[in-house]
Amino acid sequence: MAIRFETREHCPVCGNIRAATLYQAPFSDPALKQFIGSFYQDRADLSVLKDAAYRVVKCRSCGFIYQANVLNDEGMTVLYGDWVNAEASLQKKQNARAKLYRQYAGQMQTVSRLFPIIPGQVKVLEFGMGWGFWSRMAQAFGFRVEGLELSPERAEYASSLGVKVIDKLPEAGSHYHFIYANQVFEHLSNPLETLQQLQSRLTPDGVIYLRVPDGRGIEKTLAQSGWSSDLDAIHPLEHINCFTRDSLCQLALGAGLVVFQPPLRLCLGSLWGGIKREYADRFLTTHVFFKNR
Repeated sequence: MAIRFETREHCPVCGNIRAATLYQAPFSDPALKQFIGSFYQDRADLSVLKDAAYRVVKCRSCGFIYQANVLNDEGMTVLYGDWVNAEASLQKKQNARAKLYRQYAGQMQTVSRLFPIIPGQVKVLEFGMGWGFWSRMAQAFGFRVEGLELSPERAEYASSLGVKVIDKLPEAGSHYHFIYANQVFEHLSNPLETLQQLQSRLTPDGVIYLRVPDGRGIEKTLAQSGWSSDLDAIHPLEHINCFTRDSLCQLALGAGLVVFQPPLRLCLGSLWGGIKREYADRFLTTHVFFKNR
């Protein structure tokens, strides 16, 4: 099948068919064309985009903001397999500072406190694993980890790190205590269906952690200034879903999940910073823990 655009006629969160256009421009628009050429380092086939439009809409029912026109499956495969610079992506992880791994370690400590069993009994899935660095840290903490990654190149690299890689979800059932999906759901054409599939693989006391770019203020910025390259939460082609905390929670509710507040994680040496972080994580940001209703 050829690469083409498809129009999402229904809101990806609530299913409503009525949406208001917030911004629209053809991909041939000079600013968009220059951005895409530069961002993808001239790897993008601009001829594929020439007759399509970048269209940002807002659901008239739930208020969710999303891109109406998205690449089909073949287009997504080419986008992430060929246009995205895999070598640069890997180097970014390999050259990450210790702060990233301290963040990972803090998350592992939180996960270990969620369940009254030893780490070796906690089954973890990293959904959209990428290169496997988070999964490797989870393994170092003793968790039983699987990573699902569709990119063969990334899956092979993660496997070389010793991560158990799967290419599809197991049959529905109580498989995972904890599912981690970081920077994934903004890319999915059908986020509700995907989250429902993940929910059906949770243990009864299981927890899902979702982290996506924060779309607060996007609507106001689009109304005032139009699109600009710093609007990362609504990145053309890739970030096709623009979540706020409220819309992320509404998505989760549709999948039978509710917000779950993990135990506080504070350090006396940086108490004030920890309090501010905990407040933001619990009430403002778009990285949220969910559990079954």
